[in-house]
Amino acid sequence: MYTAHFGLNAAPFSITPDPHYLYLSVRHREALAHLLYGVNEGPGFVLLTGEVGTGKTTLCRSLIEQLPDTVDVALLLNPRLTPVELLAALFDELRISYDSQYTLKDFLDTLNSYLLTAHAVGRRTVLIIDEAQNLSADVLEQVRLLTNLETSSHKLLQIILVGQPELSRSLKRNNLRQLAQRITARYHLLPLSAKDTQAYINHRLAISGAKNPLFTDAAMRLVYRYSKGVPRLINIICDRALLGGYVKNEEQIDTHTVRKGVQEVRGENIKRYSPLGWLTGLLATVLLVGALMWWWFPPGEVPLFESLFENSATPPQAELSLSSHEDIAPPTEPASPAAQQTPPPTPDLLSLLEKTSTELAFVTLFGFWDLDYTSLAGNKACQRAATQGLACLLRTGTWDELRRFNRPAVIELVTNEGKQYHLVVARLQGDTASLAIGGERFEFSSSEINRYWLGQFLLLWQPPMLPVPVMRAGISNERSEPHLLSPRFDRVLRRRVILFQRKQRLAPDGIVGEQTMLALQALAGGGPVLNPP
Repeated sequence: MYTAHFGLNAAPFSITPDPHYLYLSVRHREALAHLLYGVNEGPGFVLLTGEVGTGKTTLCRSLIEQLPDTVDVALLLNPRLTPVELLAALFDELRISYDSQYTLKDFLDTLNSYLLTAHAVGRRTVLIIDEAQNLSADVLEQVRLLTNLETSSHKLLQIILVGQPELSRSLKRNNLRQLAQRITARYHLLPLSAKDTQAYINHRLAISGAKNPLFTDAAMRLVYRYSKGVPRLINIICDRALLGGYVKNEEQIDTHTVRKGVQEVRGENIKRYSPLGWLTGLLATVLLVGALMWWWFPPGEVPLFESLFENSATPPQAELSLSSHEDIAPPTEPASPAAQQTPPPTPDLLSLLEKTSTELAFVTLFGFWDLDYTSLAGNKACQRAATQGLACLLRTGTWDELRRFNRPAVIELVTNEGKQYHLVVARLQGDTASLAIGGERFEFSSSEINRYWLGQFLLLWQPPMLPVPVMRAGISNERSEPHLLSPRFDRVLRRRVILFQRKQRLAPDGIVGEQTMLALQALAGGGPVLNPP
């Protein structure tokens, strides 16, 4: 309903566990690593627990997509079964035929024969049981007995148990101690942090085709407050907020729309913070800071606040996000040659932010491509880029991702007060980033920039044609229509694409889309780069 209004090609916040939308936070990356270890190396059980909605099922589906073709996976989503029903469900997943009159022994004998044959031809079998906290003690014991199916050197069946925290408590019971002792890898998945919540929202929007941020930073912080970082709740709140923004014909979601969406989801009014309590806390803070300043500095020697605001006659362009790139102010005039002979000392990052604007950031970025930003037609940066055969890539990621793309980029920094600033990363060398403002460059450590950077960046690149083509298996070179077989893009080429995507840490979907082509172009060279050879 709202996708066309916001320029999206799909609903970004569906609660179905689609691995295509998986955002790998540090915690989710660690959890996925534990699952991969269990499949590839683990001789026993792997246990993944987490609260409702933290992304456990999505991780499992992502794991399945990353496994090689030699691995057979049985995913059981309904664990409320008897031991015999569990084995029947396992047989259905593995496509093993069985008779309706099979006893428990018949199932085990047939399964053992199947696994031995699979092992002999170089295939592995993995059983993933989701919602495992609902397994009865009898079924858990039967699952444990399945690990007894083995050769003299290998387990024939790898088992992954996925469930809520109650599962860990169940395994501590005395009658299940034998199963608990066989768990060789376990991980408890926590909700997202505030910073990861903002990155998660922008990531899903970017996957759905958003060219500009649709949520203000204040709105995303409010989403985190009400969702506590639980991905499923984030999806529900953001989906409702986008619907509310569509109904009100809004271009960007603000805190009011998020609060209204939360109210509709909960079916109750939301209590805001008490103004009296807020003012009391503010007054106490002011008195404390004043007392410290009076004690630390003698009277007449406290010009600190004046120095902080002496350059603030013109309000900074803090409220602009990457979604609005209208002309704001003419770019800062470059310093005279005489003044450049003795470069001033590098200021701290916060004071440097007051010298820039969104307009100046894009003037600088386009300058790397030998383009005059102010003379190009269009209201927004990406429209102006398109007139020169360039395309924008807006993404939320890490320094490593930016380094792989190897292009100068505009990054968005957000202060603790919620103000937004835009700077251009001109070069990356080790842990040092060179930030460009007009004709000047300043170097800062990545850790210092990370205090204000939520991972959002926008860069320019030159696609082979516009709009960006998408190539996938079954697409011929003559007509953009799917075929059963294609001499141009067959399964062998798709596997090569997936290997390349994994090496470049891209989504291994086998589709040569925008990000894959950009990675190929970065390796081929040409155009401005972050790290020249």
